Amino acid sequence: MSSAPSLEGMGRAIDELRDELTARHGWTHLEVSATLEPAARRIVLHGEVAVDRLEARVVAAIERVAMGWSIDAEGLRSMSGGSWHALPGPSFLLGECPGLAARRRVATELRLEDGPVQRLGVVGRTAIVRGRDGTVGWLEGPLGPVVEPPRASFPRTEDPRAIVTAARPWLAAPYRLGGVSEDGVDCSGLVQRLALDVLGSWLPRHSSDQLLVAPRPGLGLGVGDLSFVWSDREALCHVGVGTGPTVIHASLSRRRVVEDAAEAFVAGARRVMHVPFGELLALGRRVAGHPSLTAAGFRLGRELTG
Repeated sequence: MSSAPSLEGMGRAIDELRDELTARHGWTHLEVSATLEPAARRIVLHGEVAVDRLEARVVAAIERVAMGWSIDAEGLRSMSGGSWHALPGPSFLLGECPGLAARRRVATELRLEDGPVQRLGVVGRTAIVRGRDGTVGWLEGPLGPVVEPPRASFPRTEDPRAIVTAARPWLAAPYRLGGVSEDGVDCSGLVQRLALDVLGSWLPRHSSDQLLVAPRPGLGLGVGDLSFVWSDREALCHVGVGTGPTVIHASLSRRRVVEDAAEAFVAGARRVMHVPFGELLALGRRVAGHPSLTAAGFRLGRELTG
């Protein structure tokens, strides 16, 4: 039987991961400790990470120095964060530090009414913030004034037809990765905007997280259901809103918002899943009263199992 891994070795693994993430993104937050349970050959992790999707990176780093031991990461959580600030105006949330502009990828659009945002950290004159949907990124320029934490409301309607009615004016809007407006929108941005504008409820920004609201196999045929496909025509985990016989979605391949027959939407797909409209309402009720999805306990970046 191999000897127990050392706490010092695990600490070095976390330090190396922190250094790697800081070099890549300009900032990170990893405050992780470990407890050994030798009888069970288990390591229990506790602490905070910048975003939930870093949990898998932490586990992988520990596994490299603790081969043969199981790892319990249930004690890891997204950092609680600091003060809430009004947005100074329509903004873009950057995926990487502005100083790393040569490697900058998607910039997520924020409308003024998407604020406030929660400050997580500051590097120089640039803030790292978390939006109400849990998205974390860099915001260039000064933040607005400190405000009271927001409180999400209960869904304004339970009628799924309202989502469809609101979706049709978006038809022919141009596709833009990271966009959330009629000037340019991507597939998950369209879904998020419809839920926010019609229900008054926040959904995660990214389609893979939207699916985790309540994943179900197969194509949802109910009005207001979210339908997800993996195909060569569209981005992985592409999402649209079902009307019953059709699906409205922001198509990467056609560069605009379109309405397709359900059969055409899933044609050639390697995988098809859906989230029922009723589960969107259930999430809205669960989040009501909380400032953000993260504060309500929704864990972004989890892997879909099964």
